Amino acid sequence: MSTRHQRPAAFGAAAFALAMAISPLATPPAQATSAAMHQVVQLELAASSARPATAALATKPKPPRDPAKSDVLVNKKYPLVPRQYVPRLTEIPGTGIRLQPPAAKAYKNLVAAARRDGVNIRLTSGYRSYAVQKGLLEKYTRAYGSTYARRIAAKPGSSEHQTGLAIDVGNHNRACALQACFATTKIGKWMAKNAPRHGFILRYPKGMESVTGYAYEPWHFRYVGTAQAKAMAGSTSKTLEHFYGVAPAPGPTATKPSAPKSGTVKNTRKTTANLNLRRGPSTGTTIIRTVPRGSAVRLTGKKSGSWVQGTHRGATGWMSSRYLR
Repeated sequence: MSTRHQRPAAFGAAAFALAMAISPLATPPAQATSAAMHQVVQLELAASSARPATAALATKPKPPRDPAKSDVLVNKKYPLVPRQYVPRLTEIPGTGIRLQPPAAKAYKNLVAAARRDGVNIRLTSGYRSYAVQKGLLEKYTRAYGSTYARRIAAKPGSSEHQTGLAIDVGNHNRACALQACFATTKIGKWMAKNAPRHGFILRYPKGMESVTGYAYEPWHFRYVGTAQAKAMAGSTSKTLEHFYGVAPAPGPTATKPSAPKSGTVKNTRKTTANLNLRRGPSTGTTIIRTVPRGSAVRLTGKKSGSWVQGTHRGATGWMSSRYLR
């Protein structure tokens, strides 16, 4: 952005009951006896935090908050903890700009891929400290007033740039620098199409200011890791806030829906058990939330074996199709 810048499982009757309640793989009655150990194993997979199912259903999902990890959510409502957090950093050669090591490695791979396509990306910003962010906000407040300044600049302690995971990119000739027209340039178009392949997402999309808190910035990209970036690109989640379920699901578009492609699923399903919504099509991936039995899930059309991708209350993830009707 331009200026902002689970306690080992306690095995026994209670654990078995919990496994039965929230495992993503329910067991048919005829197989209940022979499947007892399977259900206990599922406890570790489906209840990584060992919380009672009722508590999981009663509380609002909590987004990732560890600033040292690439999936952290940072915005006006979710500031850094601590606010003066300083990450491990490494410098991008020839730029003087620093990023967290995983983001730096991913950026180097991104640049190399762009060059193979004849695109020469210029890195204009990366990590910014609490103090630097404070100075920038004060500067823009003096220049534009506090209301507009906070649309384009984060308060110190709530800037993605302070995590060392965000980058601003531009053209070497500075064409459309820090302007919406950057999206129409060769680099802007390449980044919008290819950044997710390297773990970066467009953090402040057009029309999402009411969700992200910031104006459209086609030059600001955020490293979240390749798996998550690709998952988001293939879902209806337009922002991290949507992906983590802390913002309402995007509204329907005015365009007429096209006919489903062969091999896809469509429409809405209901869960026949408490079902885990996961980051990927596997019980080994992180649980986003446990969807209550009888809940409506809107499918995106993507499948992977017996797993389907769906959206529940703004969060998009994968779940077993065996327990959807």
